[in-house]
Amino acid sequence: MVDFSLTDEQMNLIEEIRAMGPELEKKSLEIDAAGDDHFDYSLVTQLAEQNLLTPIVPVRFGGRGFDYFTTALFIEEIGAICTGLAAVLCFNSHVGSIINMVGNEEQKETYLTLLTEKTPRLAAVALTESGAGSDVGAMTTTATFKDGKYLINGTKDYMINGAIADLTVCFAVLDPIRGRSTMVTFIVPGQAEGLEVGTLRNKMGLRYALTHEMIFRDVQVDPKNIIGDVGNGYMVVTQAIDRDKVMVGAAGVGLARSAYNKALAFAKERRQFGRSILENQAIAFEFAQMLAAIEAARMLVWKACWLIDHNADFTLASSFAKIAGTSVAQSVVSKAVDIVGGRAFLKGHPLEKLYRDAKFLSTAEGTNHIQKAIIASLL
Repeated sequence: MVDFSLTDEQMNLIEEIRAMGPELEKKSLEIDAAGDDHFDYSLVTQLAEQNLLTPIVPVRFGGRGFDYFTTALFIEEIGAICTGLAAVLCFNSHVGSIINMVGNEEQKETYLTLLTEKTPRLAAVALTESGAGSDVGAMTTTATFKDGKYLINGTKDYMINGAIADLTVCFAVLDPIRGRSTMVTFIVPGQAEGLEVGTLRNKMGLRYALTHEMIFRDVQVDPKNIIGDVGNGYMVVTQAIDRDKVMVGAAGVGLARSAYNKALAFAKERRQFGRSILENQAIAFEFAQMLAAIEAARMLVWKACWLIDHNADFTLASSFAKIAGTSVAQSVVSKAVDIVGGRAFLKGHPLEKLYRDAKFLSTAEGTNHIQKAIIASLL
């Protein structure tokens, strides 16, 4: 039975995040203006103190034990504050989910507990390459077994948290010719010898999320740091992304909600021709359409999470949620900028930042074109 009511714990979580919201949002605007060539720990430190950096980690490993539905509620709230911060947290969740889903007890005890420390610990995923984005099978990063260790060599790109990660989940192939059938999932400590920070990716939006190219030069990994079985890395990738892209949709819903609320507050106060512009039917209808679209996207995110939490088939639902959440972010913030007008186009205005941030979401965790291809393949 599907129940749309939230528990007291979930309502308290929403109140907890919204209480932090004004302070976090103000700081995020300052960080955005300063550029994305460094990482400001102030936002993640505040969340770490509340055990909210990787809340999906089970309670027995020190986490808050969120299911996917509760995690989506959390990410929506963070997405409404700062989408870059939501991206940072999504990768922590991504790594935590992989280790919890496929890792052994020793790996869980070692690395899941690390992600729940009061000192902020960040995680990264080394998957995308310059020639292997949506086509994961084209990966060229290799892992070679030598003298009892695996040596990882290759270059990963667009790695959010990569340069500052305390641990990285890295995907590499044993044989580039055989490709994804030989893919392996490794846990790599953040300061591993041979792991080098490459080119900084200076982005249009999502500037809180520090992003780099990362280079692996004979990075040694002990076989005990393999997650799952040798050769099942592609399965790990697909299962993890199918879950994580729902959270990208949730972040999009949060961004859309934030843009909607900012534009609505403006429309109520802005007076032209002797009345508020919200009293103009053309403007009021825009808000009605935006609100309906936000609610529809949220329901698709919630449905996908419900299916994940109930171990049902969620492949289609996760693609629906990703498309809907990220598309509504772009459409709503665009309309919000139109309604607020010229001031929303100025640097320092919250809607200007949201407008830039929204564009990234459709490319994250499998582009929306790929999501459409997945849906089409299942028709």
